[in-house]
Amino acid sequence: MGVYRKYRDNEGRPTGPWFVKYPYRKDKATGKIKYRIVKAGPSKKLAQRIYGTRYEEYKKREHLDWNEERPFPFKDVLDWYLNLPGVRARAYYGDIVRYCEKWRKYFGDELIEDIKPSMVEQYRQERLQEVSFRGKNPTKNLVTPASVNKEVATLKRIFNLAIREDLATKNPCWKVEKLPENNERKRILSRMELEMLLPKLPQHARDIVLTGYYTGMRAGEIFKLTWDKVNLQERYIQLEAEDTKTKKPRRIYFNQAVHAILSRLSKVRHLKHNHLFTYRGKPIRSIKTCLNRACTKVGIEDFRFHDLRHTFNTMMRKAGVARSVIMHFTGHKTSAMFDRYNTIDEDDAKDALRKLDRFLEEAGEENGRS
Repeated sequence: MGVYRKYRDNEGRPTGPWFVKYPYRKDKATGKIKYRIVKAGPSKKLAQRIYGTRYEEYKKREHLDWNEERPFPFKDVLDWYLNLPGVRARAYYGDIVRYCEKWRKYFGDELIEDIKPSMVEQYRQERLQEVSFRGKNPTKNLVTPASVNKEVATLKRIFNLAIREDLATKNPCWKVEKLPENNERKRILSRMELEMLLPKLPQHARDIVLTGYYTGMRAGEIFKLTWDKVNLQERYIQLEAEDTKTKKPRRIYFNQAVHAILSRLSKVRHLKHNHLFTYRGKPIRSIKTCLNRACTKVGIEDFRFHDLRHTFNTMMRKAGVARSVIMHFTGHKTSAMFDRYNTIDEDDAKDALRKLDRFLEEAGEENGRS
């Protein structure tokens, strides 16, 4: 208890920032004193001043027998978090609620200050052993590391906001490293598969698939698209920051195929809403069911709508479009994410070998002449 340094240099001398450990509460049931630790920075005098102030506060509370409020129950903090306007405005709010219910069930009536990193790690191990049921005819699959990482990321966000509002003093997710994920997909839709798929789709789904195929837009960006974002004359779609996953505006130019689709749809607009893609007068939220049914009919396996982004990236790269331009189209912020969506297939490999053969032939001819 007091002021101290955590680290030591090569010669064993204390180094690094100063920390303060001070008493803040006595458990009335057990009489055990609870402590808090804060980082004071490089100044020892500041650390000593902080300790003195906090210790005096503790002694006053004990002397005057103040009834200090117990730390908040975790379930109450969850309710507070789920009702924050910024959280409720999230496009994936439904997923956030689902993640929070997992934590509510696991931690129950734990006090927020009593949740430790070891408890979070134990939760992860238990979740990875659970069975996940998906689809109408579910098959048994274990919960994936990616799903667990999303749940832990939500918990980390809850504690960060709670600390900001003085509802908690520490984050149990601190230094809890992400589980390694192996969720990269390399699936692209070939031109032959596209031509097989389109006739089996209803018109509204066909329009959406072609738009994704020729623009590389995310499914959510397409489904939420409204006419005020479209410039048919200049042939571009203007997405604002609130329309994109990365929260950055993006202009997407489209080709003749997409122009033909949007021109046809523009002739039948609805009075009740401004959405482009509709079915029976209502905005479309998903085409997963009809897309899966069509894929089954023509024998296309392991294909998801999001794979159209992989396809678009790969086609643009093969067409010789600069990486920076492709990243602008798709909204990728980093080269790492671009590489993840850029698929090297058999044609690329064969083309590389042909180029190598030509290089070796030309090199051999040069050596022969010399």
